Amino acid sequence: MASVVLISVAAVLTALCGYQSGRWSGHQARQYNVANAKRIASAEAADRANVLTAIDVALFLQYVDAVDASNGKKAQFIFARFRPEMRAAMEAWLATKPRANPKAPSSPFVMRQYSLATRAQASRLETAAGADFEEAQAANQHADDFLLLTVIFAGVSFLGGMSTKMMYPRHAIMIGIGMIGLLYGIVRLVELPFL
Repeated sequence: MASVVLISVAAVLTALCGYQSGRWSGHQARQYNVANAKRIASAEAADRANVLTAIDVALFLQYVDAVDASNGKKAQFIFARFRPEMRAAMEAWLATKPRANPKAPSSPFVMRQYSLATRAQASRLETAAGADFEEAQAANQHADDFLLLTVIFAGVSFLGGMSTKMMYPRHAIMIGIGMIGLLYGIVRLVELPFL
């Protein structure tokens, strides 16, 4: 009777752990895909930020050339074409009187007002990708833990089946070892999260 109970419980727990291992593996794959998608989006946002910075630098250099050449019309024309983020930084930088003030910041690009939304977006996406990657790694560990329990419970079932072919006291020893394995597996199973 003990062998039948051992085999039956172990078989059910083997199936449950195999199912959970598969679910966690699927969750892991999904989270890795989400992390990769966010990393790609982060790289695209960073590339956009780099392009916008290059445009801002080019316009800034043309503006400086126009001011140095005392060409007010050209300087106003260029200033009007600054992007809003660059314009705010330029206004703050010009307020420091950079031509007369030796302590003024070296350029508008070091001003706190020069903050690219696309660069902030890239940073947020990279942080989110990191969190998704960590979640995928945790899911991978859970899948491995459930797979190990599947093997343990399959071993318990094997011991239960083998015990039916043996005579006392070997029969009792096999049942005892199987029960220890079953209890260990159940304790570990209770500690794991289920999907």
